[in-house]
Amino acid sequence: MVWPRVSCMFAVAFLGMLVSAASVGAAGGTGAVVITGDEIKEMNVHKIADVLNQVPGIKAGESSVSIRGSYKVKVLLDGRPINDPSSSHGSVKFDLVDVENVAEIQIYKGKGALQYGDDAGGGVILITTRKIKALSGNVKAYWGNYDTSHYNANCSVRKGAFGLGATAGYDYTGGYQVNGDRQKRQIGGRFEYVPGNGRRLAFSADYLKDKRGLSGRPEFPTPRSRKESEMFSCALTARAGEVASETFFNDAKTRNRDPDRNIDNFITVRKFGEDLSASLAPARYGTVHYGTALRWSGAKSSRFAARNESSLSLFATDAVSIRMLATLPVTLSFGLRATLYSEFAHTVNPEAKISYKKDRWSLSVSGSRTNNIPSFYQRYDETGTKEPNPGLGMERADNFSISFFTEISPRLSGGVSLFYNRIADRITYVLGDNGIGRYENFGEVTNRGGDLLLNWKLRDNLSLKATYMYIKSIDEDTGLWMVAKPRHRVYADLAYKPVENLSFIFNLKYESGQYTRSDNTASIPGRIIGNLRVEYNPVWPAGRFGRPEFFGEIKNIGDRTYRYGDGWLAPPRTWIFGLNLNL
Repeated sequence: MVWPRVSCMFAVAFLGMLVSAASVGAAGGTGAVVITGDEIKEMNVHKIADVLNQVPGIKAGESSVSIRGSYKVKVLLDGRPINDPSSSHGSVKFDLVDVENVAEIQIYKGKGALQYGDDAGGGVILITTRKIKALSGNVKAYWGNYDTSHYNANCSVRKGAFGLGATAGYDYTGGYQVNGDRQKRQIGGRFEYVPGNGRRLAFSADYLKDKRGLSGRPEFPTPRSRKESEMFSCALTARAGEVASETFFNDAKTRNRDPDRNIDNFITVRKFGEDLSASLAPARYGTVHYGTALRWSGAKSSRFAARNESSLSLFATDAVSIRMLATLPVTLSFGLRATLYSEFAHTVNPEAKISYKKDRWSLSVSGSRTNNIPSFYQRYDETGTKEPNPGLGMERADNFSISFFTEISPRLSGGVSLFYNRIADRITYVLGDNGIGRYENFGEVTNRGGDLLLNWKLRDNLSLKATYMYIKSIDEDTGLWMVAKPRHRVYADLAYKPVENLSFIFNLKYESGQYTRSDNTASIPGRIIGNLRVEYNPVWPAGRFGRPEFFGEIKNIGDRTYRYGDGWLAPPRTWIFGLNLNL
């Protein structure tokens, strides 16, 4: 039993310390990785995945993200989850995020479930858009090979306490495979009322429609398979002093058709959530953050009857500043989240962290437990190769890490983290003797390893940012490696500014070989991929409609043929060029 030993360790440490009266705000002791909008601007990227990939331990794709090997990551945009509830694999609707409009990203690696709930075995990512100020906005467009085109616009205006904003986007590509085309449309709006005195009311809504062909693997092509998905997402946030309310509603639908396999089915999932939280700062106990959360989900499909389920959670966490032997500044936080489920066994999950921080370095140790809920598809859907399993239970994820960060000089900084993640009662597809399987709670998986970060300003106009992750991902029942989990991964950006308004960023990605079958009988080799990003901001005076920024990007410069870890064919060399006009 890991958690009792950890709890005893924290208890002994606590008794040996003198607790001071000074309190630490909840945000000050979270240990989140924070990326600001200005930092995103310097990256010269155009997709949110390219931002996340620069964080150690994170691997992001067009509609997926993993943290330290776990794809159970909860992603929230302005307080509402943008994970696709109709997906069977936990995909994320990153197309709802306009990179130009992001004010801040907070990343909780291996924690965050205490406040944000289930399905966060890998962690939590919070994306916050810019506050609505005066009249502002931008128009962005780019074009590329494979008939690629992208158009996006957003604008906002404020009058006194009221603010309004709107976004719209269109994206199309013909794809690099037969039946690999993709078309996306997005529209959204925001409203804010900020009268002052700590009060705020905000409403946001987005709609996204995605149509695409599904090429299939090269050895099993599906030239007529099509997929359509749409998602409506909205949220209402209200704050008065230390009390906050966040309400969201997501409505997602996915339809798959393939006349060659006689497939035409759909699934619709709706999710509603209400979070009510507050903070207290009693002098003796530090800052106490507490709240309650209500969740309701409903699903219907062409292959199973309508289903509904709900849960109710209570959580509380305390963050206090501690003086060890009256000299060492230490922060300790500990919290619990209790949840009552309509369909699963009730749970009580802890999260704890102890950290030490000096002027130029910090050290922290953390541990947490969370639950990953099986999807409606896994429990109730029936196909030609899958039976339903209504009794499928939750996964349980335990995460432990120790992290160190230091700023050696204004030009050189870095950090290292060691982590251990254990998933018990893992949800696994088990094939029967008749060729038909079902999802079952079967086995245990461990992810253990470490990640490194290096920020080095070699010269005033030349800088290097590099991350490295080592992970050993093992099925403890068989001793075999997990699929699509490379042991080594490197991501590095070398940025060069020959003149003030021109920048080149050469990006290098390396992944070691990885297995594509769970029995470890098939694998793909390691690969090194080079990419280049260029941005030019002319010194022309700003015109009536703003100053243009020109950019270009080449991915897979060497035009290397390779596959992803799941066996699917990756893109060849692709390029785009375009402009961004800030109003």
